Amino acid sequence: MNRMIKGVLAVALSVCALSAQSKDSTTMSLDEAQIRSNIQGFATLADQGAFEYLGRLLAPELVVDYSSLFGGQAATVTNAALMKQWAAFLPGFDATFHQLTDLRVVIEGDNALATVSFTARHYLNHKQGVDGETGFWSVFGEYEFGLNRFEDNWVINSVTLKRQGERGNRGVLELAPRHAEHNLQQRGAKRVEFH
Repeated sequence: MNRMIKGVLAVALSVCALSAQSKDSTTMSLDEAQIRSNIQGFATLADQGAFEYLGRLLAPELVVDYSSLFGGQAATVTNAALMKQWAAFLPGFDATFHQLTDLRVVIEGDNALATVSFTARHYLNHKQGVDGETGFWSVFGEYEFGLNRFEDNWVINSVTLKRQGERGNRGVLELAPRHAEHNLQQRGAKRVEFH
């Protein structure tokens, strides 16, 4: 069998396996679909630096707990303050990729809990040829999101990161903020206006 056919078969088997693991889309409730979309959006919008849209997925005030990664304690912050903090950090990387898998959702009335396994990859100075250990850092574990119904959607009112491990050079976390403002402006200039 040639490589192309093997590749197509591998992709087809992967899609079938993912379909078997996920719920049938015709039986998923609107609430669960909105929650799943918002959790996936949380990762994608952060990676794309779309903080004005990411902020819309968050409650006006939320509890953020990254203590398993950085120490300290959980803190209550406004969505605007959190977006300002992330905008001064995440765009400083050449790229980030927050990969989410095994998303589980439990809904009880107007409240929900979503847990998801994640790997967050951060790349810095790869364009300049810095080796993977110097310009790369990743962390993996589980996110736990608390959500509540807000008008016709669901918003995230708590985020807890449960670190299980990491690899690479954590030192890139100190370097990224130096580039964040410049990179965010450059990326913002490439927005597509459609109005």
